Amino acid sequence: MEENVKVAIRVRPFSDRERLRNASCVVTMIDKMTVLYDPANSKRDPRQYTFDYSYWSHDGYWERGDGYLESTSPSYVDQRKVFDDIGAEMLQNAWKGYNCSLFAYGQTGSGKSYTMMGFGTNKGIIPIMCDELFSSIETKKRSASLDQEFQVSVSMLEIYNEQVRDLLNLSLHVRGGLKVRQHPTKGFYVESLTSHAVYSQADIESRIVEGTRNRTLASTNMNSTSR
Repeated sequence: MEENVKVAIRVRPFSDRERLRNASCVVTMIDKMTVLYDPANSKRDPRQYTFDYSYWSHDGYWERGDGYLESTSPSYVDQRKVFDDIGAEMLQNAWKGYNCSLFAYGQTGSGKSYTMMGFGTNKGIIPIMCDELFSSIETKKRSASLDQEFQVSVSMLEIYNEQVRDLLNLSLHVRGGLKVRQHPTKGFYVESLTSHAVYSQADIESRIVEGTRNRTLASTNMNSTSR
């Protein structure tokens, strides 16, 4: 594994609300550098930040007939590019036995769910990774020995108001929420969190739909469907 932590930043298109307000973009990107301008003071020097990846997805695309947002500009980064840079490496490291985590951070409506899960034909990192995972399993099975077995399981939890809930087992009620523990060899884990075997991308998708349906809805002015 080349690096322990990698950081990427992504700029989404304007929302309908922002277009109605005639918002202006105060971000530009040059290779790995993200540049921020102060809209209230054009004379102020812009702030420059360098990340492992700076993804420009604000414009430079068109919507195909199947709904996929395809690049019309060399600067535009689509869903597949994000996966190839981030998700593919995570999957390779997981096969090597490393524990891998992917965090999406940003304010409500910033595009976290789109990058992670996607929408329609614009699959996000997680669905593409699941597709690639089961494709790799089928390939490895062809040369696997008789005593080799491949198992995939899914858990889904929510941390809301500082309490942990199992989204795939709502019948489990623990006062104060589920407890986060630390095992001397396995590391951190959530006590009593259920794990469900899955055998295909469709199985995982079904579990994600179930878990998403059980999430706590927290509507905001930024995004009425934010969770």
